[in-house]
Amino acid sequence: MTAINPSQLCGMNFHYFRHPLTRFLDDAAAIGLTKVEIWGASPHFYVDDEPLSAARELKKAIRERGMELVCFTPEQCIYPINLASREDAVRNRSIRYFLDSLNACVEMESPYLLITPGWGYADEDAGPAWRRSADALGVVARHAEKLGVDLLLEPLTPTESNIINTSADLRRMLDELSSPSVKAILDTVAMAVVGETVRDYVAQVGAELRHVHLIDGDMEGSHLAWGDGFLPLDDYIRDLGDSGYTGALSFEFTTPRYWLDPLPPMRKSFEVVQKVIHTV
Repeated sequence: MTAINPSQLCGMNFHYFRHPLTRFLDDAAAIGLTKVEIWGASPHFYVDDEPLSAARELKKAIRERGMELVCFTPEQCIYPINLASREDAVRNRSIRYFLDSLNACVEMESPYLLITPGWGYADEDAGPAWRRSADALGVVARHAEKLGVDLLLEPLTPTESNIINTSADLRRMLDELSSPSVKAILDTVAMAVVGETVRDYVAQVGAELRHVHLIDGDMEGSHLAWGDGFLPLDDYIRDLGDSGYTGALSFEFTTPRYWLDPLPPMRKSFEVVQKVIHTV
């Protein structure tokens, strides 16, 4: 049996945004999840709309249902947030956004803030965009160090970013930032799209891997419930267990097919992954 435990499984509210956030919390608790990752987007705790007192209320709502918040993920791919932007106004707004998000993490008592590197123009050399991203990430990392919150730096698919796509790219940025507050996250879809495996990530980042988006998917980058794609769940669970990974395994479903009836994909994934955990 793998060393992975069902208690590591984690719900996420991305595909619940057409419903109240309390609906997500109620559903997650009802199916037996004990961990949640909060996607901060309107109408679910978008930091630019909410006072810090709302972060404290969210913490209370999570705990009242017997769950814990393991990561705060402010929306940063759909919204005009880009740490690597060539436009100063966009880049500066993005830095402020993440600084505010870190302050919210303190109030919510979230140990982690998920952050992405941004992107440069596709028809330009990626080198300057990398430099802008690293400089901006450094600003956010220094604030994270002061607050005692860790950043989870997430690679993206090549259509989402031209800065960090692979585990080697992630290793390079971690080394360049050299901050004790910057850790690694693995997204199984982004990993699969570039042809990598869990073992590749473990080889590159080792114990710095602190969070996993464990979702099924396809080569177009769709984030699907388990059983709706073709990714090798058994291999992922086995390799994560062999690596000694003890962090959360979060269900991040982004496809519109789940928006109107969001419970079934979360419940199905919870059941499917538990079964694999007990059999591999």
